[in-house]
Amino acid sequence: MRDPQALANYLRRRTPLTSVVSYPGRGPWGDNQYPGNCSGYMLIDLCATYTPQSVLDPMEGGGTSREVCADMQIPYAGYDLHSGTDSLHDEIGSGYDLIFWHPPYHDMKIYSDDPRDLSQMGSLAMFQAMLRSGYRRFYELLNPGGRLVILMGDLRRRGRYEPLTIDVARLDRANLEGIIVKIQHNVSSNRTQYTGTFIPILHETLTIFRRRSD
Repeated sequence: MRDPQALANYLRRRTPLTSVVSYPGRGPWGDNQYPGNCSGYMLIDLCATYTPQSVLDPMEGGGTSREVCADMQIPYAGYDLHSGTDSLHDEIGSGYDLIFWHPPYHDMKIYSDDPRDLSQMGSLAMFQAMLRSGYRRFYELLNPGGRLVILMGDLRRRGRYEPLTIDVARLDRANLEGIIVKIQHNVSSNRTQYTGTFIPILHETLTIFRRRSD
């Protein structure tokens, strides 16, 4: 059950967003057992900064953004394969001021056996192609001046570092508004002891694109 005072307490003490953020706690929003679920405080900061009149989460997972928007009384639409909607192809509305997209980080976590699931894309090239397709689709759903915010992390496979965050930043340089580095907490890299030279990945990025008004 959500704490009705959690939002008010956070809004009283929050500071303006900067290019580096850290959310040690996730708050009472969403299903904390859902893999890869993000902190509700991050969604609050995005909504408090950009004051959207409508929000879309096309891959809402554990429902964090849905519950944050409910508490902030912001009109919201959320979809997910688990609830029967393929946001990359099905009708999901349009005219949004803020779209928060948190796709899988390629195959770091497998979310379902549905072949439409981005974590099931197989090759990195296929995943990158679907990332580009999703970006074009969601960008077109924005109101003029609206923002598409993509949360992405890097991964390492068989000794190779895959900079997925760079792939996102390069989706559309002309409409790139900013990049926020988000420190990760409570990840497996924090609890693993490594031998030799190894630098754990303890960050993600929020990449912000703004639709032109003209």
